[in-house]
Amino acid sequence: MIPSITDIHIEELQAKTGLFFDQERRKAIKEFNDIQACPGSGKTTLIAAKLILLAKSWKKNTSGICVLSHTNVAKNEIISRLESDDYGRKLLSYPHFIGTIQEFVNRFLALPFCRSKSIEIKRIDDEFCFNYIDSKLSWKARKYLDGKPKASISNLQVRYVNGEFKIIVPGFKKISTSDSYKNLCSIKKAMIKDGVFFYREMFEYAKAYLDINPNVIRYIRSRFPLALVDEMQDTSFVQDEIINKIFSYKGGAFQRLGDSDQAIFSGGEEESSNSYNDLQLQIINTSHRFNPSVAVLASRLSTNKVKLSSTHLVNNAQPHTIYIVDEQNRPRVLSAFAQLCGNNLPLDEKHPIKAVGGIGKTKPEGLTIKHYFSKFDKNNSSENFKPDRMIEYFREAQKITTCNSDGYKIVLDGIRRLFPTAGLEYIPVSQLKAMIKDSPKRNEINQKIIGIQNSDLSDSQGWEHNIKELLTVLDLLDKYSLLTDFISYVAPIAIADDEFVPANMYVERVNGRNIGIVVDTIHAVKGETHSATLLLETKFHEYDVHQMLDYIIGVKSKKPTGVRKPKFMKQMYVAMTRPKHLIGIAIDKSRFPEAKREVAIKNGWNIVDLTVGN
Repeated sequence: MIPSITDIHIEELQAKTGLFFDQERRKAIKEFNDIQACPGSGKTTLIAAKLILLAKSWKKNTSGICVLSHTNVAKNEIISRLESDDYGRKLLSYPHFIGTIQEFVNRFLALPFCRSKSIEIKRIDDEFCFNYIDSKLSWKARKYLDGKPKASISNLQVRYVNGEFKIIVPGFKKISTSDSYKNLCSIKKAMIKDGVFFYREMFEYAKAYLDINPNVIRYIRSRFPLALVDEMQDTSFVQDEIINKIFSYKGGAFQRLGDSDQAIFSGGEEESSNSYNDLQLQIINTSHRFNPSVAVLASRLSTNKVKLSSTHLVNNAQPHTIYIVDEQNRPRVLSAFAQLCGNNLPLDEKHPIKAVGGIGKTKPEGLTIKHYFSKFDKNNSSENFKPDRMIEYFREAQKITTCNSDGYKIVLDGIRRLFPTAGLEYIPVSQLKAMIKDSPKRNEINQKIIGIQNSDLSDSQGWEHNIKELLTVLDLLDKYSLLTDFISYVAPIAIADDEFVPANMYVERVNGRNIGIVVDTIHAVKGETHSATLLLETKFHEYDVHQMLDYIIGVKSKKPTGVRKPKFMKQMYVAMTRPKHLIGIAIDKSRFPEAKREVAIKNGWNIVDLTVGN
């Protein structure tokens, strides 16, 4: 029996926390209908409130609540909210489960199946698999795949099809006697023997387990009579298939939350599923993030025609600006936007300013972020954070102020890399976390990590002393010579006033203060809140901003069709719903005719032509 939540319960929670839930949000908390929640709507707060109220009345000791999310960031946000509440903390242990879809599938389906079939799992890691294959690829196979631009070695995977496992060999549609085919097959067989797998392959083992052992569904439903899924818009087809097979049944309590307008799933071979994204859902359209002027402009990019509204009582309308550039003047747009932000953003604004684009990878043809900011390196983006030095993990962790567990995980990811660098066996972050928890030196290790996080990371001598102490408590000091490059000190890039510029940041001094603009991809900033966001036009077969221009300036509203326009619309929507105050957009002069500029001004945009006078 799932505990019921009433308005009285919600009002008690409001009185205790100071939060406020309107009728839309109360309905989402009390019921188990699928929800589309707009950017900045407080979805995480809503989920946490619902879980706390359920936990308060939860009586069962052997069955609990299953909370699934698409990313670790979303999972950690929920956990951090629950950690601050006495009832919420009960959900962080058995019989409850809070984790990513990948973690759930691994623990309850894939790994049990592999154990039952004596399939050894030593490592689940896409990057490691890619490097493993690449190191064993014959020159013939490499040359063959180079001639197949759509064939990637990352697709050398196991699939479960019609009750049987088969190896997908990239570049080949059927069995072949060629040396290249034989080389790829032998590599995959060696990977299986060595227990090395891609994340995606765990879903294939999960499908097999559900196929041969239908009782597992009854067990999971008994263990978890209630399931909540966050970020549902980003689930892949196979994830969606498994989740629905287990939790979507008559009499089950199952609620999915997300925003299909933001479905920019980047899982490679598969698009996001349609079981959620194509539904007409209960919508929460009020946002706490942005002012009403941002809401008006962003609403034009809503695929589902959601009319966004703001809870901000005062409409501090900002000069939202479209910058006209050309090949010579594209780099000037960051300076122009920095000036705009310096002159208009509140002095006490703490959220970052970001410039984002759809394409981050360097391409010889087309248009990418690098055409605006030549120093941009996608490998240094928040989406692909994997620095060359250990100290950068601690610097990244220092930036995290909202959730201690996020910073701790970043540091653990760096510590994890110490082991293979020292010639020891690779361990995943989850295993490292468990090792530290069970270690008699647990307190020493955690205190040292916290101490380094709070230290001055621009002090080379202090860093050397601290890292040696950390290696000592980790019993790795004897591996110092092997770790020297990774653990050595590297100075941050200094700018004015003893501040520092991290990778992928443009800085300009405006009105006596440094305005820093972090440059990143749209995918990397999903879920973030910015003070201001600059959208950079890029090209994937077609120019994205140009294709969406009629929607941006408010002359077209009909849902776009085709292969790319719907994707472009969702990417633009994600970008334009990040900022609290100010939106900027860069577009090439050749793709913004004079007549459309007049319409844009009439519909709420300022126009700045950076090609004039240069």
